[in-house]
Amino acid sequence: MTVSELQRKLLYRGHDDMADYLRNSPFNRSVFNVLLNYGPKPLPVPMLVIFNEAYYQCLRVNFDPNPGTDLANRYLQEETLWLASCEAAKLVFSLVWVLLRCKDAKTFNEECFVDQFYPLLGKEINKKFAYILFNCTVGDRKLLPKHFKPMPTPVDELPLICSKTDCVVWRIVMDNFSQKTIERYLDLYETPEEQTNLLSMIEGAYAEMGNKSCRVNFTKLHQGIVANVYHQVSEQEAEYAEGMDLTYKEQLQELQKKYESLERTHEYRIREIEIRHQNELEELREKLEQKILSGKQNDDPKVLLFTFTEMVELVRSRFSKAGAEEFTNMLYNLAIKHGYLDEEISKAIDGIVPAVQQREKGNTTVQIPEAQQVNINPQNVNNNLGKPL
Repeated sequence: MTVSELQRKLLYRGHDDMADYLRNSPFNRSVFNVLLNYGPKPLPVPMLVIFNEAYYQCLRVNFDPNPGTDLANRYLQEETLWLASCEAAKLVFSLVWVLLRCKDAKTFNEECFVDQFYPLLGKEINKKFAYILFNCTVGDRKLLPKHFKPMPTPVDELPLICSKTDCVVWRIVMDNFSQKTIERYLDLYETPEEQTNLLSMIEGAYAEMGNKSCRVNFTKLHQGIVANVYHQVSEQEAEYAEGMDLTYKEQLQELQKKYESLERTHEYRIREIEIRHQNELEELREKLEQKILSGKQNDDPKVLLFTFTEMVELVRSRFSKAGAEEFTNMLYNLAIKHGYLDEEISKAIDGIVPAVQQREKGNTTVQIPEAQQVNINPQNVNNNLGKPL
């Protein structure tokens, strides 16, 4: 599986019939006629391939984290390799440029592409043909879609993750697992089941290849899926209360079942995270205890502070605010127990939670309705910390 293959499957699998493009679209019919009358004879690839590729590239432009940069290599050259034809790639991007150029309201990414791709029309592409396309379709620009509608491949048909190479591909497509990018790809799918399954695939790739210093809050993303279903249930319940037929009631019951199933899955995830989090705390506590005892043997009164300094990067990159608070309590308990709690150590311990809060503030990119912050049960952790060593 390549980056290009995965992104195409996620964004736009394309139509199987040319009539789907021509039906109810004078603009596409104009493009079709221009390609027939002014394009190369014979066409290097079928007409349907040109349209599928052009509409896919228009979508891809809006998912590009680096809009308008290195277009010759990242777009034109890649398309040449994909179609095994330089001439076909030039035809595709002549159409892409015209499609985006003719839009009345362009996105920022589309504006960047149109502006930065223009010089390539002279260097790499037949500018005359691109302008014939443009002049023949400009009168139909109002019939262009306001945005290019995604057509993702069903999740159960996506390639399975079978190796680390596949995980690298997912990391690249998800822009190094940017939470904002992940959310945009989830939005391509309408059903909560597909969103949940896709998120699980992304989470699996992240676990293998993710940069732990840029932590993704998968729990909040799962919560967002559950929350969206809950909103649908609430809206439909309100409509049903005003009087709906039996069929509608059955549909509502089916939606409620989906919500309850997702909610159970979400609760299981929360418990799993709590257990893993407590295990991490316990491991750190044991390491600290061992170093404290080692420090006593070496008459080193500052070993607790040194140990904190050694582990602070791990805490900042992996722990939530709730976990950092528990870690802070653990350090205080150990410092008091071993008689090391002085002003310098207290100051170091007090700086843990603010550092984690600053990290979380800097990484917050997604606002999901009704998504509640996951809190670790402090009673469970305190019970473990309170056991004699």
